[in-house]
Amino acid sequence: MPSLFRRKSEQTWDSNQYIWLENTGDRHVMLHMASGDLRLDRGRKLRFRPDILELQQVKNLVEQGQLAVQE
Repeated sequence: MPSLFRRKSEQTWDSNQYIWLENTGDRHVMLHMASGDLRLDRGRKLRFRPDILELQQVKNLVEQGQLAVQE
């Protein structure tokens, strides 16, 4: 089989390059990102690159206590 289709055995990402955003509020949150809208359900957390914290909407939600940031 050609090496083109073989999966590399080493890890391709560093877990230190990501943060977790958790919806700690009582409602679902719709995040409006450049790649499209993303619904973050209440009580759910997802992993993002740290630059998501630069979005004004995310900044506001963190300040309001709707989103919690975890490393």
